[in-house]
Amino acid sequence: MLTIGLGSLGLVLAVVVWAYSELVKSGGPVAGLVSAILCPPALLSIPLIDVEVGTSDYRIMWTVFTFMNAALYAVIGSLIGKSRWQPDE
Repeated sequence: MLTIGLGSLGLVLAVVVWAYSELVKSGGPVAGLVSAILCPPALLSIPLIDVEVGTSDYRIMWTVFTFMNAALYAVIGSLIGKSRWQPDE
């Protein structure tokens, strides 16, 4: 259950970061830092600097980042679940 919950949280956080970047266009360094903390796959956009906000390429890029972030959060939830809830011997 923790894995699904954190995976869903990762998905929602990535969508929120994407929506904010679509609406604001330039959030400044603080928005970039928050984006990197909440959605680490967003750092993969550094070499893709030519992708402009609002284009279909940008949306495809963020779709990939969203699923990567959900998978990352799900793996973290799985690791926490395995380490925290071990059977008593």
